[in-house]
Amino acid sequence: MTAPKIEALAILKTTIASTKALIAQFETLIQTGALPNVPLDSSSPNAIALYSDAGAILKAQTTKLSLLVLNKPYTPSEITFILKSLCQECIPALVSACQLCPPERYTNFLHRVIRASVGSAFKHYLDLLDDIPVDERGIKNIRSQKTLRNTGVIWEGMDFAIKLAPMGLVAVAATKVEGYHDLFKDAIEELEEWRDGDISPMDIISNHVPEMKPIWDGAKEEMGSEARKHDINNIGEFDDNPFNLPRHASAAVLPVTRKAIETLKLIRLLYPALLKRRVKRFLSIDAQTPPDKFPSAEQADRYDKIMSYCSLFSDDADNIAAALYTHNVEEVNSSLRTIRDYARKCVAFSEKTWDGSEDEFTKWVRTWLMKLDEQ
Repeated sequence: MTAPKIEALAILKTTIASTKALIAQFETLIQTGALPNVPLDSSSPNAIALYSDAGAILKAQTTKLSLLVLNKPYTPSEITFILKSLCQECIPALVSACQLCPPERYTNFLHRVIRASVGSAFKHYLDLLDDIPVDERGIKNIRSQKTLRNTGVIWEGMDFAIKLAPMGLVAVAATKVEGYHDLFKDAIEELEEWRDGDISPMDIISNHVPEMKPIWDGAKEEMGSEARKHDINNIGEFDDNPFNLPRHASAAVLPVTRKAIETLKLIRLLYPALLKRRVKRFLSIDAQTPPDKFPSAEQADRYDKIMSYCSLFSDDADNIAAALYTHNVEEVNSSLRTIRDYARKCVAFSEKTWDGSEDEFTKWVRTWLMKLDEQ
């Protein structure tokens, strides 16, 4: 190996160490929640635009970096140049984007989405940096699969950053709510199958082991069709057919099973209504939103609470199902009280429009609450 190449590798090794130190510092601050927000004013840049632009640069530079690492001839000086560029521009820009999206302006939902995305990219970048050879032996033993895997994860995260600019908050939040709705419907469907003896309790319980439970972010079907099937005229029309006695269920479980399914079916109606009337009608926050068009802190807080309850409903449906499968009637009743309480609180935050007026949802939800109180 020539003297210039030895020197270039030494410089690269130092640059990798300093880059890792910088990224690790920021990654720790983001993951621990210790990264402070920056006060916003009329001159503050749009955090989504900054996040998207920096994400596009990071993706492009990651592509170049991977190609340089995996292809011959190995050129350490060019890798050093890319890493120094990242430390000077792209990485600080992503961190600034995290600091410029305080929850009271961008909503806590979007604040957490952006920080989680950047934190994940930084985590995988640290792994990617470990794959960069800094000596002759390393050059001969490049772990291409690991490099490609980390590159792919970073690409995926930065693709989201690029798409967020035109999509904005509402589109991302709507997809999340659709995912919660799908999980909620699945829980009801499994309960009905279990009630009718079409599926064994152990098969269902295995589906609810946390490490095996799938995480769904997309919707399976159009929410509009669900809304049409469950409009206000059909709000009380639940399945009144007698229960078939499952061979694995005791007689004491049957009444509470029926009660649980009816309650969950009623709460399920909230999802399409909230999605159409509140989640999708929130103030637009995207890369083009000027500072004076952002929601108020009160509006952002209401939005966050609606999103939180949509998630809690899904979690509680799983808790209710798990308690039923183990014949824990006391736990079922406790979880039903909890989910009904969450539903009332959710309605309190969503009853009126974002400007505080009443609309069709306001009238619909008052009838819905009457039905909930009958449970």
